[in-house]
Amino acid sequence: MILPCKHEKRVTDQVQPAIDLLTDMDVLHPDVLLQHSIQPPDYKQGLVFRSAVESIRGSFIASSTTAREALVGDVLENLRQRGSIADYRKTAAAGRHDFDVSIDRDPDYFAALEVKGGEGNSINISERPLWAKEFGVWCHLDGAIRNQPAHGAHSIVNRLTNELVRRRKLVDVLFFKDVLCGTRARPCPKYPGNEDKIGLCGAPDIFFFPQRIPSLDDPEPPVHTFDTLRLPRLILDLFSVEPHHYSEHTWEVHVRVVSLPNERARREVQVSHKGDVVDASRSRAWRLEE
Repeated sequence: MILPCKHEKRVTDQVQPAIDLLTDMDVLHPDVLLQHSIQPPDYKQGLVFRSAVESIRGSFIASSTTAREALVGDVLENLRQRGSIADYRKTAAAGRHDFDVSIDRDPDYFAALEVKGGEGNSINISERPLWAKEFGVWCHLDGAIRNQPAHGAHSIVNRLTNELVRRRKLVDVLFFKDVLCGTRARPCPKYPGNEDKIGLCGAPDIFFFPQRIPSLDDPEPPVHTFDTLRLPRLILDLFSVEPHHYSEHTWEVHVRVVSLPNERARREVQVSHKGDVVDASRSRAWRLEE
């Protein structure tokens, strides 16, 4: 499994009953609707229910985006206060990434971070700055808990590796962490005895990506390590992870481009953790001129 954590079954089991209750409120509890000046015939036919859901969803997405960026901002601020990085800056709203990170001033060494949600639907919006020595994506697995974290991680890795091979956008590292990590809703198995209490003190999961863009001439480039990137080590150190425990928090994303007959190719991806393959996928074939 690409990520070891799971939402608690007692929580996920409540999702469908909640959907049924809200969907059929006009039939099950019309009296409750009337108490709140909602006419039961208008609940569905008048689109009251649907409009309310869409409004709540929009508000949730907006607040989640703000919360995600705030959490990453807190991490970078703590790194700056500790002297682990020289500085950081939240980029303008029109920017193609969210944070500039100055790891060193002498000589200049910069990283860039893009903050995304838990399914990676907008991965293709971001761009790697030309000046960035390191480019990372920070994803929060918040939102609907019907899907386990492993589902979101699998989706995002596939989207990023597609961007890597087809659009030649190099992403060095992927971080996973949100406010549910290490809580009763999503215990973290990396902290035995403290699975549901570690909360925001728990370190993110880190996925190392290839050092170069895979191609037929370079079909399976080596994957980054703590020796080739600086920001992942700084972040694990911030969360008090000892070097001999780094492997508990890290995954390797191996990408290979395979040549097929009729001038076609395919992308093959394997994700490994502590030497074991925990996820594998392959893309559909495409023509090399596409």
